[in-house]
Amino acid sequence: MRIVFFLGMVLFLTCNALASPDLGNYRDVEGIRIFSDHLKNNQFYLTPSLPVLGTRIDTLPDVSLEIYRYLGRKGTGDSGKFWVKGVLTIGIQREREKALIKQIKKALSKTLAVKNPKLMSIPVTKTKGKLLFADKTIEWSQGSRWSGKRITVPLDSTMSELLWDAVQAGQTLISVEMAESLSGVRKNNDNHWEADEVPFSSTLPVELDMKAFPSLFSRTDIGGRMVRGYTGIDIFCFDFLEHLDETLYSKIVEVAIPTPKKPLVESVTFRKDSDCRTRIDFKLAKDLDIAYKVRITRVFLDGRSEKGPWIMRPGEAMLDITDYKNETDDKSSEE
Repeated sequence: MRIVFFLGMVLFLTCNALASPDLGNYRDVEGIRIFSDHLKNNQFYLTPSLPVLGTRIDTLPDVSLEIYRYLGRKGTGDSGKFWVKGVLTIGIQREREKALIKQIKKALSKTLAVKNPKLMSIPVTKTKGKLLFADKTIEWSQGSRWSGKRITVPLDSTMSELLWDAVQAGQTLISVEMAESLSGVRKNNDNHWEADEVPFSSTLPVELDMKAFPSLFSRTDIGGRMVRGYTGIDIFCFDFLEHLDETLYSKIVEVAIPTPKKPLVESVTFRKDSDCRTRIDFKLAKDLDIAYKVRITRVFLDGRSEKGPWIMRPGEAMLDITDYKNETDDKSSEE
């Protein structure tokens, strides 16, 4: 019992010695809510910066809508079905300028007579996000501050067509909502410090303006025949984006082009953190009538791997290697 009591006292003293935001003591400086520390009068905590739409290297808005359409085949068990898939990508920035930080420190020094105030980011215990468009809501969450810089959302057939028709008709507005839980301490009725949380919400409006930025929007027919010989193949994989198999770690795709001596083989690997589209470029072009071969190896989280057979492809400029075996026809499900 003495040991348990001793450990409890150590934990209590340690927790009270650690700096924590006083959630009942805050002020707004330069438009930003700032919490004071519950012990140190020169330490302050900044609430998360509001999200803004990112900018690409070419100064374009960091948002894109890609629609992929293709006809099913016998080999994939969906012969005759017309598939439509979409990918919406939004880049987000949440950095604060150094000049603003200096202004905040100067204001705190002046109003509170504090020398060399220290600014820290307030702890975040949970983040919930929503993407809203029309009557569609897509949600995600994580147990900490949202550190991502890009949101990639898979779109089903209905949502893909709806969003594409909307951006073609004119400017379309969607919004990204984030609700974060800020953690700190607050005095209770007995005047003792206890852990507590306060909500912090933000909304980012995003315009999908095809007229102003046409290069950010694309609709591609996958599986179409090439007009002339190919020097490269665009490869698509939506398994990870759409979470079709939670046990899958990676997909290795090998493409073999027939040559007079031995096939020219190139390979790419798709993982959870990779783009859903990549390209293989070959050192030589081949005739349209000569098919290439494809082999897919699936690697699972438990270390297993399954190497599939070589499959002939009749000169397709774009190749989708997604495993759609668990999907059903929308029309048949409605009936």
